[in-house]
Amino acid sequence: MPESRRSPSAIIRAIVIVAVLIAGTTAIAEISQNASAGTAPTVYVSLTWDDGRASQIDSLAIQQAHSMPATYYINSPMIGTRAYYMTRPQVDQIAAAGNEIGGHTENHLDLTKLSPTDARSEICNDRARLISWYGATAGRSFAYPFGANNASVRGVVADCGYASGRTTTGIISPISCLSCRPVESLPPADPFALAAAESVTSTTTLADLKFQVDLAAGNGGGWVIYTMHSMGTQANSLSIDPVLYDQFLGWLASRSDVQVRTVGDVMALGLVNDTTAETSPQRAPVLTPVAMRNADLESDSDANGVSDCWLRGVSGTNTATWSRTTTAHSGTAAEQVTISAISSGDRKLVPRLDSGLAAGGCAPTIDDTHAYHLASWYRSTAPVSFVVFIRDASGVWKYWRTGPSTPAAGEFSVASWDTPIVPAGTNAISFGLAISSVGTLITDDISLASISPAVPAIVDPVVFNSSLETDNNGDGVPDCWSPSGYGINNARFSRVADAHSGLWGERLVVSSLSSGDRKLLPTLDNGQTAGGCAPPARAGTSYRLGAWYRSDVPAQMIAFYRDAAGTWRWWLSTDVPASSVDWRRASFLTPPAPAGTTAITFGIGLTRVGTLITDDYSVVGVS
Repeated sequence: MPESRRSPSAIIRAIVIVAVLIAGTTAIAEISQNASAGTAPTVYVSLTWDDGRASQIDSLAIQQAHSMPATYYINSPMIGTRAYYMTRPQVDQIAAAGNEIGGHTENHLDLTKLSPTDARSEICNDRARLISWYGATAGRSFAYPFGANNASVRGVVADCGYASGRTTTGIISPISCLSCRPVESLPPADPFALAAAESVTSTTTLADLKFQVDLAAGNGGGWVIYTMHSMGTQANSLSIDPVLYDQFLGWLASRSDVQVRTVGDVMALGLVNDTTAETSPQRAPVLTPVAMRNADLESDSDANGVSDCWLRGVSGTNTATWSRTTTAHSGTAAEQVTISAISSGDRKLVPRLDSGLAAGGCAPTIDDTHAYHLASWYRSTAPVSFVVFIRDASGVWKYWRTGPSTPAAGEFSVASWDTPIVPAGTNAISFGLAISSVGTLITDDISLASISPAVPAIVDPVVFNSSLETDNNGDGVPDCWSPSGYGINNARFSRVADAHSGLWGERLVVSSLSSGDRKLLPTLDNGQTAGGCAPPARAGTSYRLGAWYRSDVPAQMIAFYRDAAGTWRWWLSTDVPASSVDWRRASFLTPPAPAGTTAITFGIGLTRVGTLITDDYSVVGVS
């Protein structure tokens, strides 16, 4: 399409340049000189397509020819419903080529005219469907139908989990919005009101398209977002000619000061991934064996049918039978219990609750300065758990706690659990695997070891309990931290003596996942300044977020911020690579915190099946 085709725009363009000059910005002539000299600041360009219209499939080959990605905002329920829209295989093809798929609501309605409930349904349901199709990256970017938005709608977009919302105006163009700003800033002042030039139409010229980039370059760089709807559809006023599109992309490719990226990728530019910069070998905790009597259950010196030094424990109402069995993990003897009926309680084999081995008894002697690693080989037709009793300074035995559930095992397997540090005054311990449902449990070869940290805990004063060492209420969750997640998945969190520093790390095992994620975060409360746990933050400040982790699959760092109204909002997320052997440090520099920010919280989680251990979190404000 020749540039001289629409002479009136040239006149209006000149008026715009004069207006820009009056406003104190750089002249277009100077822009061209700067660009040719290679001194112009970087301009980020995002090519966006709205509605999922059928003709948009023709844009793919042109973009691929120039190695440029685009963002396609689609209304997911409409795909494939009639000839006006692309088919699902076509959208699949676009996504597979490295383009971003974004949300545009379910039914392309004016969100400002809907109730908050209906708006949420339109936005969230569409996003959930896109993520089910293409994964988490399809849930990053949103475009308002007709560009219509207000504070309430923008809040819903954020609450649904998007990182941005694109409008259809706000930037100076050759024929409209002459009082608007010349470019969207980076980072944007409001990520949920991204300013864009007027939509490309059938009368748009190559000069019009170039104008936006030149204007951005002359105003210190920034972000230019183009909005397009159809391609090569003569009867549609919102259509761009494919020849013109090819010419424009070729011109963009010739600019050394231009980078073409998807909206989601530009929004993530503030994140600096330092995960390859710092690694350290896995440091196993120091396990010191604690003496136990008849731990292999081989001895029955009084021939009473019960392993010496062991007690067949019972609680609650149930019916069970015990026996010494030759079905053993090692040697010739193990202990077997079968529950045939149960209303409550459990059955377990534990060392006798006596004065302790140091005083000539059977219960293992321990001190109150360590946590302890419990282990037992077992076979079971039902889940089992460790049950622990402790002897206090006055010689009284007390139930202490029950460990996490361990699944049934048809062959001999080892069950283990790392306790918290035992209470002050504790001098002996008794423990064993318990079965609390109908079934059979065989135990053998029990062991106990004290746990000492491999290295001292790394403490960051900004993040309460940053090394995850403290669990004062004994609930198995580090104080000031919260296991969280959303979507359809199954996962288990546990405190483990597998730490980067100190004694404790937090393990997350995701066993199945259809959607959503699981992660550990500082609690989403009122923030430290109001007596809570979430690290304090202020608007306009960037933050370097750090955490050490090990993971057998790629993981994701996620951050939230608390706004002036006290509402926690999703802020950003980015992938971090797997590191199943060495500890690796994830470190990210955020964009400046949004207006009204009072606190932040962040963590590393999983969006797929796998195992992740995290430890040693940190936050540093960067002005």
